[in-house]
Amino acid sequence: MLKKVKNFKVEMGFGLHQGWAIEGAIGSFFKIDASYLSPNVNMAARLEAATKQFETPFLLSGHLRDILSYPMQHICREIDTVTVKGSIKPIRLFTITIDYDDLEPVSDPLLNLPIKEKKSIRDKIRKELFGKLFSGNMTTWDEFSEDQDFIELRRYVDPDFEKTFHIAYKAYIRGDWHTAGSHLEKLILMRPNDGPTKNLHRIVVV
Repeated sequence: MLKKVKNFKVEMGFGLHQGWAIEGAIGSFFKIDASYLSPNVNMAARLEAATKQFETPFLLSGHLRDILSYPMQHICREIDTVTVKGSIKPIRLFTITIDYDDLEPVSDPLLNLPIKEKKSIRDKIRKELFGKLFSGNMTTWDEFSEDQDFIELRRYVDPDFEKTFHIAYKAYIRGDWHTAGSHLEKLILMRPNDGPTKNLHRIVVV
């Protein structure tokens, strides 16, 4: 594909929400799939669609963010409060700042192993991990924060940018658009391609 289309890149968006759902078989005599139905599933789908507007790879609902551990909540960035189609209750939107451009490639030690051996090794790693989690010797955040992929994705996070965005967002929510606008102008200079900043900037700065 890269030979035919220059600078080709696959873009994916993810909507993350929590709540109940009903699983059921849907289809015909020729093909049946398991599907999940509920307002919460619809909400996740709407969040996924909104990733295009906010130009961020994933969006978390406030409902999901509120049940996360404190360290995980701490890195979530609130970017808007909206009312989605089919609901009258405003929902807070969060994302986590990551950068997946120019990632450093790493080798997979299991790459050339037979599939059966790969599965055996991964099952063993998973069993050991669950053993540590259930014994209370470690938390999911301990494992997550030390993961090399997670560290690589967060390598360009700027605490000053995150703090300034928080100030701008709080000003935007309380209707102080002058203060929000001045901070957003600074943020645009700091990170011109940050989707949530550009989205608020379009609303506030006219």
